[in-house]
Amino acid sequence: MKKYYTLLLPLIFLACNEPPKQQVDKEILSSLGKKYNIEFSELADSYRSKIEDDSSSLDAYIGYAESHILLYVFGYVPRSETVPEAKRALIVVQQIDSLNTQTLKLAGILSFLDWKWDESKAYFEQSIQQDPKNLSARHWYSLWYSAMGDFENAMSQSDTIMTMDERDEYLVGRSSLLYFQYRFEEMKPLMEKSIKQHPELPWAYDWLGMAYNGLEEHNDALKTYFKAFELSDGTVEVTAGLGHALAHAGETEMAKQIADYYVIAAKDHYLPPVQRSFVHLGLSEYDTAIELLEQAYQEHSWFLIFMQTEHWYDPLREDTRFINIMNRMEFPKDDNKTK
Repeated sequence: MKKYYTLLLPLIFLACNEPPKQQVDKEILSSLGKKYNIEFSELADSYRSKIEDDSSSLDAYIGYAESHILLYVFGYVPRSETVPEAKRALIVVQQIDSLNTQTLKLAGILSFLDWKWDESKAYFEQSIQQDPKNLSARHWYSLWYSAMGDFENAMSQSDTIMTMDERDEYLVGRSSLLYFQYRFEEMKPLMEKSIKQHPELPWAYDWLGMAYNGLEEHNDALKTYFKAFELSDGTVEVTAGLGHALAHAGETEMAKQIADYYVIAAKDHYLPPVQRSFVHLGLSEYDTAIELLEQAYQEHSWFLIFMQTEHWYDPLREDTRFINIMNRMEFPKDDNKTK
C-alpha cells in the first residue's frame, strides 16, 4: 500500500499546484467592451465640442478623426460610422495646413485603412520628413512595413522611436512588431514593464498573453488573457484572443462558449469578423474562419491588413480561399521582404 501511495504523491502535488480554472464571465463577455467604447466616444465628443468652439483648430480636427479611428480599429464601431467621419475631418485639416506633419500622418493612416499601400507609405514618409520626432507617424510607418513583411525597415523605425520615447509610450507598439516576427520571448519584458507602469490598462496584458500563447506557455497565457479580458470589459479584440488561447490550451468548451455567443451577438451588434475568425482558427474550424474573413474583405476591414504576417492565419496559408482573399488585397510585391 505504501508503494502505491508513494506513486500517487507526484499526482497529488500536481493537482494541488495546478492553477484554478477560470471561467468566462458572461456579464463581461456580453459587455463587448462597453467601457472603452464609451470612453473613446466621449473623447470624440470632446473634440467635436472644441471644433464648435474653434472651427479653425487643426488639433481639434486631428483629435476628432483619430478618436473615430480608435473606435474602428479596436472593433467597437463599424467602418461605415467612423472612417467617413475621419475623412471629413481630414478634408478640413488639409485646407488648414496640408503640409503639417499631423495632417500628413492622418492622411497616411486613412490611406492605410483604405489599402492604398503606396499612397499611405508616401504620406508617412512626408510626415516624418516634416517632423522626424513625430513618433506616432513612425509607429504607423513601422506597422505599414510589418504588414508588408519588411521587418528590417519596421524595426529600424521602432529603434528610432525607442531612442526618443522618454515616457515609454511605445512599448506595446514595439511588442506588436516583435509579435509578427515570432519573437515572443522578447515581448515579455516589454509588456511586463508596460503593465508595471499602467496596471489598470488591458492592452499590454493582451500582448503579453499573445507572447505566452506563441511560446505555448498555456497557464501563463490564460492567466494573462483573463486579466486582459476583465480589464478590457470584454472588448472583442481581446476576448477573441482569449478564445484562441483557450482552444490552444485544450479548453475547447470555453472557446466554443465565446464563439457561440458571438454568433448570437453579431445579429444585433457590430463584431469585427476577423477577430471572430481567430476563435474559430483556434478551434480548427477553418471553413467558418474563411467565411468570416470573406465577410471582413467585403467590409474592407482594417484587420486584414496584416494577412501576410499574422501567424494565427498560418493554418490557412495553403487554403486556396485564403490565398484568393489575400490576392485581392493587392499587397505590393517586394522580393526583399524579410519573412
